[in-house]
Order: sequence, then structure tokens, then C-alpha cells
Amino acid sequence: MHNAIRLRKMLWIGLCLLGGVGGLAHATDPVEELDLKAAYIFNFIQFIEWPDSDMAAGNELSICVSPFSPLKRPLTALEGKPTAKGRTVRIKLLELAGIRHCRMLILQNADVEQALRMLRTLPPSHGVLTIADELTFVNPEIVIALAQQEGRIVFGISPDAAAKAGLTISSRLLRLAKVNR
Repeated sequence: MHNAIRLRKMLWIGLCLLGGVGGLAHATDPVEELDLKAAYIFNFIQFIEWPDSDMAAGNELSICVSPFSPLKRPLTALEGKPTAKGRTVRIKLLELAGIRHCRMLILQNADVEQALRMLRTLPPSHGVLTIADELTFVNPEIVIALAQQEGRIVFGISPDAAAKAGLTISSRLLRLAKVNR
């Protein structure tokens, strides 16, 4: 229970970091769904450990977003933001040929299969976190799936997909997620 409250506080802090984006200009304004999802994505960074070899990539954490994604605009607001782990967020449009340079992939239905096909060509424990937004089908290779349910943002996590990608997800985050096996 205490960890759930702490995670919600961290998510709220993430929303504050987005300050001025969309509906966040006033505390009484409702938070736009896409801005809230962007805050979730930013906060997931705090609860994910990438493979040790990834640290050689420098202090940037590249988030590649589908050109079809409605999350492009709110994610762009994260550009240059520092994470709690001392890395700087970089937002890039997803180019399948350069997928190995992404630490996070934000996918839409239109590009899931192509992106996953490219990821399968990478070595095991490639360190790429896949996040699907409103995926209309279940795919066991997606690490995190975001969705809106009954007016709330929910997310599911596949620990198997995370392990295959070489990622370690904090138990605190796993407790708040719907765990998909």
C-alpha cells in the first residue's frame, strides 16, 4: 500500500515536470489522457534497469515514438528532461533501421509487427523497452501495454518479455501493473 502511494506521488511529480503541457496549465484543469500517458512513460524510466552494457551508450535515454502515435506531441515535451538516474531524455521518430539505438519504443498498432520483427534480429538482452499504446491485440513480446479503462490509465507488464529484452522491472512497478504472462 505504501509503495502504491509512493508510485502515485512519483507519477504526479512526473506530471508536474510536464507543467504547461496541454491541460496541465492549471491544477483544476483535467489532465489530458495523452499527457498522462507521457507522464507514465517518463516515470517508468525510474523503475526499469537496463543492461550494464547500455551504460556505455552515454547519458542519453532515447525514446523512439511511432510516427503514427498520438503520443508524439506530449512525448516531445519530455525532450531534454533529466531522469532520476542522471540520463537525459531524447525523443526520436521511430526509424526501423535504427531501432537498436532506441532504449524505449512507443508503438501503435500500425507498426508493432514490423518493429518486433526488427527487434528479433537483435542479440538477446538487447535492452529495448517496448511500450504499446492502446494495442488492440495481445502480443507477448510487448513489455508494457498502456490503455484507458473506465476513465483511468492502466498498464500491463509482461515480465517474460522484459527478461528476454534484458530489462529488470522494479517489484514496486510490477505490483501496480496487470501482470501478463
